[in-house]
This record gives sequence, structure tokens and C-alpha cells, in this order.
Amino acid sequence: MATTNIGALLLAELQTLSTEARRKHPEIKEAAERVIVVLRGIKATGSVEIASELAKSDEAISPFVLGCKTNNHKLASISVQCLQQLISHRAVSPRSIAQTLSTLNEVIHLGVDIQVKILQMVLPLVTMYDGCVYGETLVDAFHLCLALQKSRDPIVNNTAAAILRQVVVAVFDRVVAEDREHNDDEQEDTRESDMTRKYAKDAFFVLQDLCLWAAGSDTIFILDETVDQGLVLDLIESVLVNHAAVVARHTSMLQILRERLAPFVVGFFAEKAPFTLAVRCIRIVWLFIRDLHVDLAPECEMFLSILTRLVDPGITSKGGRSSVSLARSGGMQPSKTVLGSGFPLFYRVLAMEILRNTLRDAQLLHQLYAQFDGDSNADTDAEDCHVIADVLKAVGKVAAERPELRVSNSDGIPGAQAVGGLASEGESLDSKQVGAHNCSLRTEMHKLLDKHEPPLMPEPYLAYLAFTALLGVTDGLAEHVLPLCTQNVACSAPATNLAPGSVLSSSLTLTDTRVLTAKQLLLRSWPVLLSVYTFYLVVRLDDLLFGQIMDTMQKLVQVSGAFELNETRDGFLLLLCRNCLPQAAIADHERQLQQGHRATLSPVDELEDGAEPKVHALPLVTTSLSGVTFTMNTRQIECLRAVVACAQYLASVLGPMWYPVLVTLQQAEELLYQSHGRLQSGPANTNAAAKTGSQPTGRRASVSGQSVPAVASDDKQLLSSDLARIRTDYARLLGFVRTCGGDAIMWTVRALCVLGTDLSNASPDVELQSEEAAMRATASIIHRRLSAVLNRPTFAIDQLRAFAVSNVDVLVGATGTDDQGAWRASTRHLLATATHLHAPAPMRTQACSAVSDIVLAAMDLVSQADSGSDTVSQQFIDSVSSGEAQVCVLTPLLQMMNGTAGDGYADGARFVDVSKLTLDTVHMLLQSSGRSIMRAWSVVFDIIHTVLDTPQATGAAGTESRQPGYLMRCVFPCLQLICSDYLEDLPPHCLRRCIECLALFGRQNEDLNIALTAIGQAWAVCDFLQGLQTTVSDGGKVELVSTVLAASSKDTHDAIGEIARVWWHEDLADVSAHATQQVLWILLLHSLAQLGCDRRHEVRLSAIQTLFRTLDMRGSAFDAWLWDAVVWAVVLPLSRYTLVQRSRVFDLIRNNRLDEMLEDAQDEAARMASKSGVFVEDPGRLYAKQWDETAATALQGAARVWAEPRAALDSIGCADQAWQCVWRLVQALFVGEPAQTVCKCRPDPQCSLDVQVGDEFVMSLVAAESAEPESAEENGSDGSDQPNESVAGQRAQLRTRESMSAAIDCASLLVNSNHLATETKWRIAYRAWLSMGALATLVPLSSSRTFNEDNNKTVVVTHDALCLYLRQSSSIANAHTWLTEADAHALLHVARLVLMHVEVVQYAADDCKMTNVQEQVLEVARLVVARGVDSATAMAMAAENLAMLVVLPYVVCASRVLDTTDVVQMTSRAFAPMTKRLDVLYPLSNESTERKHSRRAVRPSFFALSAGALDCLGEVLSSLPSDDHRAQILRSGVWKHAIVAMGMHMVAPLAPVSDWFVRVVPPKMIQLRSLAQPTCGALKDAWNAVGSVLALAMCIPPNMLDEGYDCSRERCKSDTQALAVDVQIRIVDAVVGASVEYVGVEQPVEIAEYWTVLVRILEWGAVVAAEPVVVLGTDSTNAQELTMACFGWLFRMTSVCLDNASSGSADSVSADSVSADSVSADSVSAVPAWVSAAAAPALVRRSAMALDAFVNDSRLVGLSPLPQSRIVLVRLVLENLAQLQCHPQALTNSTQSPASHIRALYPNLVALISVNNSSILRLVQQCLLRVSAEILG
Repeated sequence: MATTNIGALLLAELQTLSTEARRKHPEIKEAAERVIVVLRGIKATGSVEIASELAKSDEAISPFVLGCKTNNHKLASISVQCLQQLISHRAVSPRSIAQTLSTLNEVIHLGVDIQVKILQMVLPLVTMYDGCVYGETLVDAFHLCLALQKSRDPIVNNTAAAILRQVVVAVFDRVVAEDREHNDDEQEDTRESDMTRKYAKDAFFVLQDLCLWAAGSDTIFILDETVDQGLVLDLIESVLVNHAAVVARHTSMLQILRERLAPFVVGFFAEKAPFTLAVRCIRIVWLFIRDLHVDLAPECEMFLSILTRLVDPGITSKGGRSSVSLARSGGMQPSKTVLGSGFPLFYRVLAMEILRNTLRDAQLLHQLYAQFDGDSNADTDAEDCHVIADVLKAVGKVAAERPELRVSNSDGIPGAQAVGGLASEGESLDSKQVGAHNCSLRTEMHKLLDKHEPPLMPEPYLAYLAFTALLGVTDGLAEHVLPLCTQNVACSAPATNLAPGSVLSSSLTLTDTRVLTAKQLLLRSWPVLLSVYTFYLVVRLDDLLFGQIMDTMQKLVQVSGAFELNETRDGFLLLLCRNCLPQAAIADHERQLQQGHRATLSPVDELEDGAEPKVHALPLVTTSLSGVTFTMNTRQIECLRAVVACAQYLASVLGPMWYPVLVTLQQAEELLYQSHGRLQSGPANTNAAAKTGSQPTGRRASVSGQSVPAVASDDKQLLSSDLARIRTDYARLLGFVRTCGGDAIMWTVRALCVLGTDLSNASPDVELQSEEAAMRATASIIHRRLSAVLNRPTFAIDQLRAFAVSNVDVLVGATGTDDQGAWRASTRHLLATATHLHAPAPMRTQACSAVSDIVLAAMDLVSQADSGSDTVSQQFIDSVSSGEAQVCVLTPLLQMMNGTAGDGYADGARFVDVSKLTLDTVHMLLQSSGRSIMRAWSVVFDIIHTVLDTPQATGAAGTESRQPGYLMRCVFPCLQLICSDYLEDLPPHCLRRCIECLALFGRQNEDLNIALTAIGQAWAVCDFLQGLQTTVSDGGKVELVSTVLAASSKDTHDAIGEIARVWWHEDLADVSAHATQQVLWILLLHSLAQLGCDRRHEVRLSAIQTLFRTLDMRGSAFDAWLWDAVVWAVVLPLSRYTLVQRSRVFDLIRNNRLDEMLEDAQDEAARMASKSGVFVEDPGRLYAKQWDETAATALQGAARVWAEPRAALDSIGCADQAWQCVWRLVQALFVGEPAQTVCKCRPDPQCSLDVQVGDEFVMSLVAAESAEPESAEENGSDGSDQPNESVAGQRAQLRTRESMSAAIDCASLLVNSNHLATETKWRIAYRAWLSMGALATLVPLSSSRTFNEDNNKTVVVTHDALCLYLRQSSSIANAHTWLTEADAHALLHVARLVLMHVEVVQYAADDCKMTNVQEQVLEVARLVVARGVDSATAMAMAAENLAMLVVLPYVVCASRVLDTTDVVQMTSRAFAPMTKRLDVLYPLSNESTERKHSRRAVRPSFFALSAGALDCLGEVLSSLPSDDHRAQILRSGVWKHAIVAMGMHMVAPLAPVSDWFVRVVPPKMIQLRSLAQPTCGALKDAWNAVGSVLALAMCIPPNMLDEGYDCSRERCKSDTQALAVDVQIRIVDAVVGASVEYVGVEQPVEIAEYWTVLVRILEWGAVVAAEPVVVLGTDSTNAQELTMACFGWLFRMTSVCLDNASSGSADSVSADSVSADSVSADSVSAVPAWVSAAAAPALVRRSAMALDAFVNDSRLVGLSPLPQSRIVLVRLVLENLAQLQCHPQALTNSTQSPASHIRALYPNLVALISVNNSSILRLVQQCLLRVSAEILG
């Protein structure tokens, strides 16, 4: 190695050398000094520059050469070291190289250190001075090395050998440089070129001498006879290792090898040789084979044959082309190369190692095969040669020559060690396990160059070498072939996260020579490889070696598939499949199960009674949950993963082999699951079984009767991870099938279908028969399969589902092309499994779930295609756009619902679980992808129709799935979802089908809630139709439905049905067309109307309500055609039907024949009662209520149709007739008409409408209902005014309280509608309404039964109903101004009928307050007065009616008072029939109410009504437009009759009646004062009637009012009951006040008679003052108040002015209570003289009586005090007497002065002086002083 600074180093060494040699060797000193001078003269400082200067002369080495020649060790050592430095720095002159070598050769004996330094200089001399060291100089170098190699010192020996090898290599390195310099062509191999170049010549001679040395011959170039043969072989190996190409390029060198070395090597193997030489020779053979097989082909062939025989001595050699060439070339004859079997073992090992190297070098192997085995046509004389084939055969034989390595069991690949208790028997680690750890050497034998003896070898080492050699062959094939046909692609399955993987890109083309060679090699070698792999798969190997086996087998399968060598591929793939599973354990397990009567799932668990089940001979499924006692070891799992990898790679070309692959995968997954789960012990298993719908049957805990060993937790975790890992591999495999394209997809689907058929027992697909046969032929290796447990999805169905879901776009997108078979095959298989009668129920469920998932995934992809997703194939997008994809996807669901016809299938057979899953799928599909269905909506509705058209599906016996309506409840949510979200997506014909489905769901009898919900869904359809915009102006339909009905000769129902059928089947245009919308609307409404006729109350009621609410909310958008269809085809027929049906039901109830009609309803009620334990109402009564409600709802809805202002409704055909039909239906409901009398409701253009209401209209109705003459005579009546009792009874039975209320509500709607705008329609309504009231209140008068109870003895007509009727009557009459006198007369007549409808029981007295009915009667009367009645006659008619109402209480009570008046007689005639009915019915009513109610019925008195009528009459009189009208009222006697009637009321002490009298009569009498002249007689009668009423109120006896009667001393008692004193006082104040106000200065003629009576009444009222004190007692205050009131009015009437009349002194106790302040403030202040003249005498008489009585009483009681009331009365009289300014002309018998009354009472006043009472005496004094003043002047 060069030093840092050679100059400094040389200077130091030269100085040392000079010092050491100065004494004995001066020449050395001088030479050293000269060199020192030279060095010091060099100006350069760098080592390179210095070395370059020194190399220019020979002086630089002279001191060192001299030093070496001295043989002095010290000087020689310094010199050798300096020479080494000079040589290494290239500082030696080329001319001095020879001298240097010679010098070194002279000092070689001086010591080891010098020898080592000499060896260190040889190689630099050869490499750095290559231009100088050649020829003889090179020989000197070799001699130097060879001499040192012979040293006994091992260091020197080994170093010399190493330097020698390097020198030899350097010689050939110079040849490489020389060849490069001369740019020789590689193919130029003439000897002349070798001999003319110095380096090539040196190399040739060196190689020649080496070969001669090896052969033991004399050398030519390097003359040395004692060279070690091993060293020579090492040198030859170095040459071949480093420069085989140089040797091959030079012909002379090749010739040396062919002539010298090759025969030596061949001859070497003919005899036994030491190990060291054998190793070196075998290495040279390897180099010949590796590097020179092209140039030395015969020799290489011979060497391969020798190696083959060494490995397998028994192999037979066949002469080949190379052997012949070798013989011809003069080499060793083949016959001499035959080897015996007596060679040491290491020969076989060395040969096997070389063969292994050969076989593991892929390129070399292919070249050798192409050279020796590939082309047999090169020489016509040569035989077919198979050198490499022999090699492979021999190696394979050696690999399998140790059968003791095989494991004794037959359960496939053994594991490396036992795994808990789950490993196979005998699977423990032992010494026979094959692997690198115990079957290989640390260093291969042919690499042991330093060993003299072969090492100890493991017994299986030779087999291990052979086996690994064959593994190398496989690796070489794969390395050469697979890159040409492999592509690393990403999994194209959507929604997956799988990593990219390798797949076969395409089959290899055989035009490539290398590919062809590889294929031929595989064809020759695969049987050997298969046998070896078969052997070693059952050998226990270590992990590394087993991994290599799996890897190489996987590559073999892949290469075979790439070459399309199906037989080869199938052989290796089946070998892998067979060894994945413990076949023996599985077979034993299944055998024991059969012997132990395995409890398998019956393939037919749901058959009709008596059916024969068809059981598969060898079922491959079971419900046993006991599990297995064995499992797969990790090696088998790795083998399984290799199978998966092979299938993934060859997916496109695997073909029928998919079936055994999938069988293997299924068996492995099943085994891992059963062994891991320990199914009998985990609750999760129960859940899994529940999910799949299976019902597991019992099974023994283990097959052999022993308990299943427990699994350690670590083992469970390991098995769980294995199971998860292989499932991931499965998913990856199927994910990459998509990438491989059509054939891979098709064969995968076919294989899964065949595998599924094995498990389900379903018949195979006819289209797959040939393919199925081919696939089953490939699976012959599977002798016995493990039965699949049906507590989870089976492998075939689950994988088919996953595969189809991942590749649905490819499967569906291929429809309509040649690739559509995959979709068809998969769906057909799943459908066959789902519908096969003999398929296990869990598998049916799984198949259905698979179809569901596939369809949902497909539709989700359809949605993505619609949204323009980039992940969807274009073919699929095109299929979606055309609608074919949607139909293709949804058709399997329809087929699954319909069933499959064929062998083993029942035509249309369905299972409940299958159908339910199908329907659930449809529902989920609608939820997720409903917008994408597009043209496939017909399929969806076909699926829905399958449930509606089939009455009952097959289900598991005894399960809830057999309940009625189970499938209905499953399918109905689909229709709900369509109605709520997807109506806008439906085409017109599907919209019609949607309406049809809603109607069918409404009519089904299995689930009531569904029926009701279906009706509710009609709202969604209505909303959709309402929102449609008419863009196609087609004008709509023209011909009205009413026209078609009128022209039809069929029954109305049949005619409407025929019209509806046309709507259901006619072609529909676009949904935006007006005609289409019309048809959809009428179909929806007609369907609701049909549901309104359902026998179930809830359904029909809901349908009717929905129908009419739809019309209410959406009818404004209907046109005339649609309204015409609605009215005549929907509303009127429905309303009439409900009424007719209601009437029939009521008739059946009345005749006790309802059982035959209600049989179903009773059964249902009984079932519900038994299930719930709740009492259920009597079906008959319930049915009647329901139909009553139905009819009422229908009529109310029909009425609401006309309630809204709709112009289109007036444009329908026969509009007035439709209006009349509605009113007739309302009348029928209100009256209770029988079914046969209900109007037909059919349009008739020729129909004439009777709308007039005459004066005798009500009487005509009575006549129409009158009884037959015979029955009338029997009943004792004339029969002209009594309705037929049978008719009335029938109507009464058909009426209910609810029906009448509903009819009134209908009328309210109709009256408030705008359809009364024409007089015709108003008169139709008016006539119908009056008819309703008249017919409803007409009853036989003399009948003893009541006509106001229904079948349940419930009161029908109530006061509320009558009030509503009367209120509506007013509304109708008040609607327009068309009310005539005849109309008013009929209305009042009907109102009287309603008033006296005594069938209605009254529980509250009407003495003080009118009933609601009575109030409404008065309202009717007011209405008649107010509605345009202008004539006096009409006014009189109204007043007359009111007068009769006033007198009505007298007629009803039959009082004897005033019974001869005209008004009483008139009222008796008008109300006599009703009064008679009241007399007859009242006891019955009373008895009935006592039975049903806690209150007693009260006979109506009509007192309050009379008062109200009187008030109303007063209002009528006050509101008369002119005096003529008022005069007419007076002349007619109405006013008199009213006053008389009020007086009749005074008979009973009723304060409210008195209030009415006080409030009404006096003011009205004052108002009539202006009519005194024209109506004097009428007013006189009126005032006389007032006087009579006042007398009755005062309880005055009739004789007291006579003019000649004297009541001065006696008060007479009255026969009548007296009113309360305060009431009497109020009446007196009101009447007298009004009377005083009425009069004038002159006495009116009409009041003269009345005034006399009035004074006598007041005088009689004051008579209490004359009562003796013993009679009065102490409790006479109340009576005295009346007396004081009468005294007060007498004093006022006597006074000159009312304002001056005093009411007593301030200290009077009761003066305020009896004063005249209660008189009206409007009273006149001046009192006429004739009034005072009439009152003064009576006042004097009553005052004298009071004063005298007081005096007498005082005398009588003596010292005892008098009653205070008597004192108060006397004081009042005295005070008023003292203050009274009497009218001068009042008292004709006394002085005409204001105090004339005191003069008349003077004696009485004087008598009072004797009374001992100071207050009275003061008052007497005042009176006397006043009269004395007048007397004295």
C-alpha cells in the first residue's frame, strides 16, 4: 500500500540502509547516497510525481538489489520493504522488472517475513506492470509463487496459493483488456489470434499447463513438476469462474478444455478419489454446465449424465446427439463412463448439489433443456434425447426415496405440531420432520474446499436436496413465465377495499422460443413434480419448507393455467384441494353420524297432509348443533389460501375447476366454523338460528357418544382469526373474478349454483346440465363432505349473494347479450332453492335473503347510474336508460312470489317466509331506490297483486305466520311507500294499478287495519292528482255519464259497472292529458264508493268519509264531465245503496232474521271475545247502529257536495233531478221510508218536477197516509184524518235519533248552499222539507202504542230533533223571497203538527218557561210575519195562529172558565186531534218513562207558550205597517182573545204569567187608544176582558162585580185560589195605572163599563179595613198591604191632581210600600172629574168602615193594644184624608169643596176622639181643623 509521502519514506530507509552497510558493504552505501541525492533533487512533493521521476532510471532500485544480494537478513529486509514501496507506487523502471524478480527469487530463503513481503509484491508486478510481466517474466512470477506455495509455513503456503490464484486471474484479466483493445469479434476463434497476442498467448499457455498439471502430465510453459493437484484444480476453477467467457471466446482455450480437462474430469468419476479432489472436480463440472454448456455441449451432456447416474445409479442412459459428437471428437467413449453403485455417498451428495444448482438456475435450466431435450430434429441420425428429463426423473426419485418421512394418517397436510386438542392424531413434533434445521448442512458439501473428509450428513439430506431442487425448477418456471402473463390490478368490485392483486392477463403466445421451451419443460416435468408434491404434502415439514411448497405449487398451477395445460393445472390444483381438508376425519365423522341415526333437517318440513316427502339420498345439510371434534391445522389453512390464490390468478381460465375449488372452500369454512363455534354450548348460536328462521332439532352431544373436549381460549382465538382470514380471502377471490371478465363470472356462478344444488336438493338448471356434469367430474377427489349446519347462511348461497352484489352491474348490464347467462343462472338457482318443495326451510329463507340483497344492490346501482356515477359501467348505464336493467332486476322478486313450475315444484307454490322476505325486499327497495324503478313499476305492482290474488300462502304449521293477513301486512307498506313518495314517478297505467291495489287492499277481509289504511292512502293519490298540471290540451271527455246512463236499458248498478270497466281498461295517454286525469279521478272516487258498500262498518265508513272529504277539498278543480260522473255514478248510487241496505237491515232486525246475514260477524265477534275476554255487544244491535251511521255519513257527504259554490255542478246532466234525488234521499232518511220506496236516483231527461206547495199540501200528505176505511171503522174513527198504523209503525222502526239528526244536518247543508238560487230548486227543497216534517209527525191518533221508539225501545224523536227541524224550516223559508201565503199556511200547519207531536215525552213543566220546541214554533210564526207578508189577511192568519197558541193551555187543560169564547172554540177545532192523542198516549208515556228513566213525564200545559205567543202577538200588533192592519186585528177579536186567555192563566197562581200580563197588556192597551173610533166595540170588549182578568187576579167573586151588589159591610170569599198579595199589588198597579193613563177629560165610551168594574174592584180591595180585630188576628200584614194599595189608588183617583195626592206622613211605618209612587212616571197629573166622581163615594165608604172598625176594636180590646197593622192603616187613612184635595164635584151629596170628603166623614172622625192613641188623635185633630177652617170661613 502506498505511503503518504514516498520521498520521505525512501530517504529514511536509504539512510538506515546506508548506515547499516557503510562498514561491510560500502557499495550499498554509495548506491544509497546516490538515490538520496536524486530524491533530494526532485522538486515535486507529491508521491505520484516523485514515483514518476524515480521510474525514469534504474538507479532507484540499485541499493535495494545490492542489499538483497548480501544475504544479510537485516539489509535484505530493509531492501525488500523498500522494493515493495517502489513497486506499489509504480516507481520501478519497466527495465528493472526482470532484475527485481530475479533479486526476489534470491532472497526467498531468508525468512517468513521476507517471503510474505515477496508474495505481496508479485501481484502488483503482474497487475501494475502488465506490459513488462509476460512471457518469461510471467513464468518467473509463477515460479516465485509456486516456490513459496511449497513452503511448510501455512501462512506462506496459503498466501502463495491465494496470490497464485490472483495472478492466474490477472493473466486472464489482461486478455479481456487486450480483446477490448483490439475490438475482437466475439465469434472470432482462430488459433492465430490467440498466438499473436502476448496476453492471450500467456493465458493459453497458463491454461494449458494447468490442465496438464491436473492430468499429471508435463507442463510446457511453466516448468514445475511438483504442483499440488488440488491447487491446480482450484486455479482452473478460478479461471472458469472469472473468465469462462474469455475461454469460450478463444478457440484454442476451448480446445484445451475439451482435449485436456474434460477427459480428465470424466475419467476422474470413473474411479474413486479423495473427497478434496472430488469436491474440486464437481465444482469444475458445475462451471462447465453453467458457463460452457453452449461451447462444450457434448462434454456438458456427458457431465449431466454422470451426475444423473451418480444420483440414481439405476437410471438407464440413452445415447443422444451429444454422446455421438463426443465420440467423434476423440474424447472419452460413453461406454467408459458407466458408473457403479460402489461410490461413496458424498459422490451422490456432490452430484445432487450440482444438479440442484442447475435446476434452481431458471435460465440455465431452460437453456439446457432447449439444447439437449428441446429440439430433436437437429441431427437425423440422433435419437430423441431427454437429458434434463432424466435429471428431473432422477431427482424426483431421490426426493421420494424415503417413505418413512410420510405421516401415517390420511388427513391431508400434517401440522408442524399439535394444536391443543384439535390436531389430528400423530401430529406431534419428531426427529423425522423435514426442514433446513435438521435436513441440511451448514455449508454445502461442494463448498467444503478446506475439508479432507466429507462431513456427517442428516439422513434425509439427500432427499431434501432433491426436493429443494425440484422446488427450484418450479420457481424457475414461474420466474420465467409469470412476468410475461401477469398483471397487477386493483379489484374492480364496487364498494370494496381489497388490495391490488395478480391475475392472468392473457394466455401466452408460443411464438417466443423461451416460452415454448418453458412449456415443453413443464410438459416433461409435471408428472415428476406432481408425484414429488404428492409425497411431500404428507411429510411433516418445517414452516420455511412448507411455505416454499405452497408457493411453488401455487406457481405451478398458475404457470399451467397460463400455458393452458388444463390437465397439469387440474392435477396440481386438485392436489391442493385434496390436502386442504382432513378427509379421513370428515369421512369418519359422517359415517358415525349415519350409524348414529343422524338427526338431519327434513328437506320437506312444510307439506300438505298426506304428501310423501322426497328426501335426498345423502343430505349435505343438517341442523345438528354439536359441532366436530377436529379441525384444520394451520398448514391446511395455508394450503387453502394457496387454492384461493390460484383460483384468483386463473379465474378467467379456471372453467369447470371452479366447482372443486368452491367445494373445498365451502368444506373448509364449514369445518372451521363448526370446530370453532362449539355450537351446542353458545347462546349466540340460538340467535343465529333465529335469524335464519330454522328450528333446530335435537342431536346427541357428540358423534361417538363421548363429550366434546373443551377448546382452550387461545385455540379459540386462533381458530377465530383463521376463520376471519379465510373469509377475507374468499371475498378477495370473488372480488377479483369481476376483473377477469365474462368466462370467470359465468363459471363462478355456475359452480356456486351446482354447489348450492348439492345442499338444497333442488333440481339443476336445464341450461347447466352439461356444465354441471363437467364440474362434478372434476370434484371426484371429494369422497365425503361435511354436512353444513343450517343455523347460518350456507356457503353457496352466501357467496353467490356476495358475488352477485359485488358484480351486479356486470351481471345485469350483460342482459340482452351473450353474457346474460350469469345473471339468469344465479337468479334461477336462488329462485329454485327458495321455491323448491323439498329444499330445507332455512335454505329457502337464505335464498330469499340473497335475492333480496342482490336486488337491493342492483337497484342501488341503478340509482347511482341515474346520478351519473363514474363507478358504474357504461353498459349498465345504457341498460338502465332503456329500462331493461330495472325489469331484469325486479323480475326475480316476481318469480319468487309466483313460485316455479317443474319437477319437485308446485305450480304457484309459495311459502310464507319466502313471500315475506320478498315483500320486505320490495319495501326496502322502494325506500332506497324507488326513484330509479322507472319502467319496472309494472313488475312491482305484479308482486303486490300476487298477494292480493292468492288467498293464502303455505307456512310452517302452528306458527303465527299462518294468521290471516300475514302477507297483507308485509306487502301493504310497499303500497304505502308508493303512495307517499313515488306517485309522480308512476306512468298513467301504473297510477291506475295503484288505485286498483288500494281498492283491493280495502276489500280484503284478512286485516281490517290495512283496509282502513288503504282507504287513507287515497288522500295521497288525491293530493297527487290535484297537483297535476294539464299540459296536453285534449279537451277531456265529452259524453256525459248521465247521458250514457239514461240511454242504457240495464239496471242502474249494471250500467255503472259497465261504464267503470271501460275506465279500467281504456288506454291512457300521458299523465298530463286532461282525459287521463279525469279517468284517474273517477276511478279513485268510484273505488272509494265501492268500498263504501263493504259489509264491514269501519271500512265503508272510512271510505265514505274519505270520498266526500276528497270531494269537499278537491271538487273545486273538477269540470262538468267529472262532476256528472261523480254525481250519477258515485254519490247518488252510494247514498241510495246505504239507505236501502239500512232499511233492509232494520227489517231483518224487526223480523228476527238477522242471524243469516250476520253469521260471519258473529263468528268474528265470538273470536274476538274469546281472545280478549271483553264483552261484545249484540251483533244485531251493533249492525243496525253501524248501518245507521253509514247512511247518515253518506247522506251528509252527498249534501256537502252541493254545499259549496261549484259552477260545474250546475252543468251536469239533469241537474235539477239530481237535486231532487238528494232531497228525496234526505227525506227517506228523516221519515224512515222502506227500501222499496227509496228513489231510484237515475237520470231521466223526460222527468217532470212537482215543486208547488198549495194550501192543502199538508192535508194531501195526511190523506195519502190515511188508513183504509175498513180499519178506520174498526178503530172507531172516520179514517179521513188518521195515517195508516202499519205504515206509521214501519216508519217508526226505520227511524233513529241519529238518522233524524243527520237528515236535519243534511238539510242545513243544502239550505245554506248556493244551489237555492233558482226558484225551482228552492221549491224542491221547501216541498221536501215540509213533507219530512208532516210525515214524521203523523201518527194514528187512537192507537194505544207509541210510535217514537225503535227496536231497542229507545226514544227516537226528541225535542232537540224537533227544534232542529223547525230551525231549518225557518232557514229554508228565509232563504229567498219566494214565500207565498200558501207556503206560509203550510209552514204554520207543519209547525202546529210539530208542536203537538206528543210522542215526544216532556219531563219539565212548561208553565213558566217555554220548551225549545215551543220557542221555535214562535220563531216560525215570527218568520211568517216578517217574510214578505203584506196583506191584512195574511197578517190576520199569523195573528190567528198566535191567538190559538195563547189559548192552547185552556184547550189542553179543559178549564171551565171562559170556555165559551170564540178563540177557545177555534183552538179546540185546530188542536183537537192532537189533544186526543195526548189523552191517549200520556199514561203510556208516563209508564214508559217510569220504566226507563228516573224522571216522570209531565203533561204539557203550554202556559209559557201562551204567554210568549201573546207577547209575540203584541209585537205583531206593534209592528203592523198601518192602522188598517191594527184595526183588522182588533176587529178579528184576536186582541180580546189574547186578554181572555191571559185571564185564564190567572186561575193558577203563576207569578211568571202575571209578569207577562203586567209587562204586555197594559202598555198595549194604551197603544190601541188611537183605534178607539173605528174599533170601539172591539176595544170595549178588550177593556172588559181586562177587567175580568183583574177580577180573577184579585180573587173577586163574580157576583161582586154586579152593579146592584152592596159590599159595604162584608167581604165575600172567592172560589178561586188567590194569587200572592205582592202579585196582586203589581197587577193592580199596572192595570189601574194604564187605565188612568188611557182616559181623557171626557169619559171614553169603550171604557165606561170597564171603569165601573175597576172602581168596584178597588173598593172590594179595601174591605179588609172593616174586618174585626179578632178576625184579623196578628198576622194580617200581607192582606193589609193589598188594602192599603187599593186605598192609595182610591185617594189618587179622587184627588184633583195625582201629583198632589199624599201617601202618608213621614213617620208612617209602611207608607212608602203602599204609596202611589209605583205608578208609571208617565201618569197624567190632572184627574178628570168623572174619574173622581166614580172613585170618591167608594173612598168615603171604605174610609168610614176603616175608622169605625178601629173605634170598635179599641173598645173591644180595652186596655190591650191593637195590632200595629190596624194602627198603620188608620193612620194612612187619616193622613190622606187630611191632605186630600178632593175634586169639587166628586161628592154630589156634600159641599163642593176640597175638604168635602172630611165633612162626609165628620161623625167618624169625632168617634175617634175617644181612642187612647196620641198619634191618631193628632191626625184627627188635623182633619177637624181643616174642615173647621172651611166651615168658619
